[in-house]
Formats: sequence, structure tokens, C-alpha cells
Amino acid sequence: MTTMTLACGLLCTQHPATEKPAPVLTDDQAALQRANKRIETLEDEIKALKEPTVKHQTQAKAERTPSKTYEVTAYTNGVESTGKSAGHPDYGVTASGARTETGHTIACPPSMAFGTRLNIEGIGVRTCEDRGGAITEGHIDLYVEGVSEAQAFGRQRLKAEIIKE
Repeated sequence: MTTMTLACGLLCTQHPATEKPAPVLTDDQAALQRANKRIETLEDEIKALKEPTVKHQTQAKAERTPSKTYEVTAYTNGVESTGKSAGHPDYGVTASGARTETGHTIACPPSMAFGTRLNIEGIGVRTCEDRGGAITEGHIDLYVEGVSEAQAFGRQRLKAEIIKE
């Protein structure tokens, strides 16, 4: 064998990769990851608000409308709604970083900024503090404490208006 053949044989030999176990995060590292995710969400909100004026003009027209009909559903903090169990570090924490609050919290589509307040027909005033994978334009998800309450609420078409302050 020539030196070149020997060198190629040594370099070209594939060795099986050894899998490294996933690192275990400390509580502080997990909290930092959650905080970074919240920061990313808020940065996305800021970008959406800074988009070209064409979008702002469209939003201004929508705000002039006294009310709009939304499909309104209800959700809880539990696994059935959020995929998080009571032991999860983000259990009860909204996408905005606030804690869910009965009679206060709603999940809104991305077009609504966190902090937007809506007066929902038959429900009252609620604040947009959360997002959800199934929350699209024209859909609002009302936070309630119990699964039976969420199921009883069902799916309703209700009028809501943005409260300007």
C-alpha cells in the first residue's frame, strides 16, 4: 500500500457517532429560556406594530367600527387547552408573561397587541394577554378556570368592540 492509500483509508473510515445525552437544565437556565421566549414574542409584537402605514390605515378603519362579531371560545390553564400540566413552570403564564386571571384574560389573534381591551357582548371587558395556535383572525379565546365551565361556554358568536383609552 502506498502512503496515499493508507492515509485515505485512515481519513475516510467512518466512525459511528456517539449520542450525547440531552443536557439537564437548572431552574435558573429553564427560567432564562422562558424569559427569552417571552422576549421573542414581545419583539414580534413590536415588529407587527412598526409595519408600514398601509397596515396601520387598515387597523384605523377597523377601530372606527363600533363592534365586530367574533367567534368566542373558552380555555383553561390545563393540558386540554395549553398542553401544560400543573407542574409545568409556565403553567398559568400567558404569552405576554402575565398570569391568567378569571374575568380579565383573553387570547387574541396576532393582529391585536397585548394590552388591547375589548368589551365583549354579554361578557364584559377583557384584556388581550395571550395567544394560541388555534386563535386566528376573528377568534377570541376567553380564559376560565374549569374545564366544565369552558365546555359549557362552548363556541359563541359575539360582538366585541375595542375600548379606546
